[in-house]
Amino acid sequence: MASLTVHLGQAQCFLGAYPNKSPHRLSRLLVRAEKREDPNPGLGLKAVWYGAEAFGNLIGLTKPKDQQKSASDLQDVYTREEAVAAIRKDYDTNYFVSGKGEMSAYEKDCLFADPFAGFNGVDRFKKNVSNLGSLMEDIKLDLLEWTETDEALQTKWRFSAVLTLPWRPRLAASGGTTHVFSKETGRVIEHIESWDVEPAAVVKSLLRPSSRAPANSFVEFFRAVDGGDAAGAWSAATPALLKYYALPVVAVSLITKAVTGEGLPGFFLGTIEGFTYLVAFAGGATEIGKLIKRR
Repeated sequence: MASLTVHLGQAQCFLGAYPNKSPHRLSRLLVRAEKREDPNPGLGLKAVWYGAEAFGNLIGLTKPKDQQKSASDLQDVYTREEAVAAIRKDYDTNYFVSGKGEMSAYEKDCLFADPFAGFNGVDRFKKNVSNLGSLMEDIKLDLLEWTETDEALQTKWRFSAVLTLPWRPRLAASGGTTHVFSKETGRVIEHIESWDVEPAAVVKSLLRPSSRAPANSFVEFFRAVDGGDAAGAWSAATPALLKYYALPVVAVSLITKAVTGEGLPGFFLGTIEGFTYLVAFAGGATEIGKLIKRR
């Protein structure tokens, strides 16, 4: 049985992740976190999470405004039967992948936590998953278990999806969600996800193309990165490096030399200039080698 001792470092981590929470709710979160093997995924994985959220917000700017009701517009008190029925309806819409669920049984400031991070607010949750969900296709969500207790609804699930990025990685995970109900309103006050896979493994899978065939240079590059093939990654990246970076900078450098008799101005730009010539030479040599090999 996992120890229920709350370490000081974990307490500091969770107090920072979940501000303005009562000691009772914090203690429950900390005990629940202690039972996980790795309650703190580290700064790197947290940076990935927040970076994904920022990327999703950029995608959201291009989408039409969501016309669903805000959490603040929904009824205040639910019976347990009403809340469970509403949550079941959300699952039918793949709510935590698509963001299409109404999530009417949740408190406006419900706590959402997963192995990466935690935050408050139904509207923020829906915005995040709908923004990133717009990048997913071939979504499959299987609901494996559905268990109701006096305080919570616990589910087990398995899902997979292909991200519509150029190298089309497949995102897959299994885990569970605990929906904790308020005794006062009957609505969900905590939505805690646990995964049966390490968060780092999920991030690594995003570098792995789902296609076996090298459909484009992105697929070739990320397949080489996933396999630890540095030479293959360089070979796949050289066309884009030459086209979008090295050759334009070299052209500007040559024009500047012809007009002023000097290279690009400044020590910093001069350093970039020298590095760019090196990249252009190495990339050109790689592309020539490919042509020779094809012949």
